[in-house]
Amino acid sequence: MLAVSPSESAIDLEAVACNEQPCSFDNSRYNFSVPVTDGVLLYNANSGAVTKLTGADAVEFGAVLSGGICEFEAGTLPEGLITQFRAGGFLVPSGTDELAIIRERFWKARGGTPMVVTLTTTMNCNLGCYYCYESRSGDRLTGSDVLGIITWVADRLVIAPRDGLHVDWYGGEPLLNQEFIESASAALQALCTKLQAPYSASVISNGTAWPDDVEAFVQRHRIRQVQVSLDGLQPNHDKRRRYRTGYRPGPTASSFELATALVDRLLNHTRVDIRLNLDRENQIDLQPFVEFARTRGWFDRKFQAVIQPARLAFFSQRSSFMRKVEMSVVEYDRLRKDLRDHAGCDVRIEESEAPEGFPYPKTSVCAALASRSVVFGADGLTYRCGLQVGEKHRAVGKTSSADLPGQPAEVFADSAWWQAFDPTIQPNCSRCSFLPICWGGCPKKHLEGDSHVLQEQSLYWRRNLPRLVASRFGVTPPPEFVYSEADQFR
Repeated sequence: MLAVSPSESAIDLEAVACNEQPCSFDNSRYNFSVPVTDGVLLYNANSGAVTKLTGADAVEFGAVLSGGICEFEAGTLPEGLITQFRAGGFLVPSGTDELAIIRERFWKARGGTPMVVTLTTTMNCNLGCYYCYESRSGDRLTGSDVLGIITWVADRLVIAPRDGLHVDWYGGEPLLNQEFIESASAALQALCTKLQAPYSASVISNGTAWPDDVEAFVQRHRIRQVQVSLDGLQPNHDKRRRYRTGYRPGPTASSFELATALVDRLLNHTRVDIRLNLDRENQIDLQPFVEFARTRGWFDRKFQAVIQPARLAFFSQRSSFMRKVEMSVVEYDRLRKDLRDHAGCDVRIEESEAPEGFPYPKTSVCAALASRSVVFGADGLTYRCGLQVGEKHRAVGKTSSADLPGQPAEVFADSAWWQAFDPTIQPNCSRCSFLPICWGGCPKKHLEGDSHVLQEQSLYWRRNLPRLVASRFGVTPPPEFVYSEADQFR
């Protein structure tokens, strides 16, 4: 006998809305079966639904539903079971083009994702991190750039003001150009007030150059989230994040002490994400750092600190040397598993691949793909991705008379690529059953043809999807259970 627990669906599928009862059904190509102690969890990546199968036939039936496409005549399964499986997206009317449904959702998200404007206040930085992929320069945004930024934002914000505007202050170290932050923030907030549009902001910072009035600064600029980057405990952090010549604020100043003191103050006023940059040389600091944070009371504050382990890797051609020290995906997954096992329930650990702790199907896109989002570079050029700032050949537009060496400033070859990118037509992504929860991974890596990183993304989901699905029921799959390429590509 087979028993089925109620399913939980994250979104409604277009197929479910059909009132006409089809004569036959196909199992969805986005079904995944997860073995657990007392049965099987059936998960659908296109709907986010999870249902539990128990009984003697559970394993076999789960394997059928998560395997190659099979056709089920309407009378071959109990009507109640068909209704439940159809509602969860596990069964779809025969002939349903599920890829077309995902494609429609993707393009809807590109147009509907709220506006994020990234402002690279400066390409300068006071620290010299050994792995930094950015080109340090004297480029910086100034008050003369504000009008152009306001004009760009206003032209797009007026179309859908209710969606609001989110500003991400970025660098270099963005707080090295506080004068621009003050002027641009005031102008953007005034624009949003005029258009009755919600406004919020975030900051990505090394935490060493903030003003004394931290609390007032957060309130004045309506900062709802700050990411502070650290490289482990103080000995490793200060060794790897040295002050550049002329920037040390005092003979004994420690960038670690300044950053952690900032976190102490911020947690009373806004969310703080602690990005712990890890490679093979400092990975041993991960668990001790969490204990350090616990002793500082970071998990008991008004805004609980969020720990974000980050695997230092090959971000761009300028950081290819990182291949020598970066952890493999398997090593990194093991490190994060050990942290989850030992951190305790009071510690919030966030994975960038599944920030909500569950593999919900995507309904929004990263800012690089959102039609109304942009990155303003400190060089007067605009980009789609913040990781490309300073790579002038990757610019997609300009806000000033900036020159592009070797070609006319009007030529922005990547612009058309970004506008056309669609994972549902990519050769591998289009046949991948992780597609609804991944949407092809980082589009920048597709542009650069970085097959290594794209393969790592696939490996992450093959190794971690069972755990993330099982978390919905508070259980764990067998530790050795992973999906194969055959499970991924059907």
